[in-house]
Amino acid sequence: MSRGHASCSRRKCLGKEITAVAALDDTIVMPDVRGKKLESLLCGRSVTGTGRRGKQFWLTLTGPLVYVRGEHTSHYRMQGVSGGDAWPPRFTKLELEFGKDTVVAFADARRLAIQVTKLGFDPVIDPPKPVDFYAMVHCRRTPIKALLLNQDRIHPEQRANTLSEEQAHELLAQIISICTKAVAVNAESKLFPKDWLFHYRWSKGKKGEHKMPDGRAIEFVTVGGRTSAIIPRCADSALRRNHNTL
Repeated sequence: MSRGHASCSRRKCLGKEITAVAALDDTIVMPDVRGKKLESLLCGRSVTGTGRRGKQFWLTLTGPLVYVRGEHTSHYRMQGVSGGDAWPPRFTKLELEFGKDTVVAFADARRLAIQVTKLGFDPVIDPPKPVDFYAMVHCRRTPIKALLLNQDRIHPEQRANTLSEEQAHELLAQIISICTKAVAVNAESKLFPKDWLFHYRWSKGKKGEHKMPDGRAIEFVTVGGRTSAIIPRCADSALRRNHNTL
């Protein structure tokens, strides 16, 4: 999660000078300046700040802006800080060295991204008003899972335009609550509340029944190409209720 990247980079890199750079000649990840030109452009500059919006993260440097394009599955790793022994990590596109103590690598396997200015709202930084959020989702017929990839007590197959205003408001409240809690612990999953489905989402494929600690059954459905873990007792009733209103 980029919140963790931003927090770690702020602690390790803020105020430090880039002493060495290794950049690949990649026209997609670094569309404007790349390779040796990018190395000479970055070397000698200092980190003045870090920023984050959604899953996008950036470093603010002295001098002109440099855009390195990364998809949501991109990773920033720090030697001796992030997990893994191999260095530089696989798919590394850019490596920044800050003296002898810190080396940062930007690794991107997919080489695709969305510019920050084209992203939707950030549920922690600038969440929309409930009435505006309802208007956003109510005009869309796509399943809520495909639209948001995050829902609470709403079946992932339910069409977005069938949500009641009350459901939309509750969904927004849960999105803000969950993201705020995750950000507060720097996305350390072991610190997430024990009753979150997150902890049981990865049990698909394992033998035996899938249950919550309180005994409620967990099922898995695929919507919009993504897998959702649901508690049928909670989600199905909402789906049936909305089907009856169509």
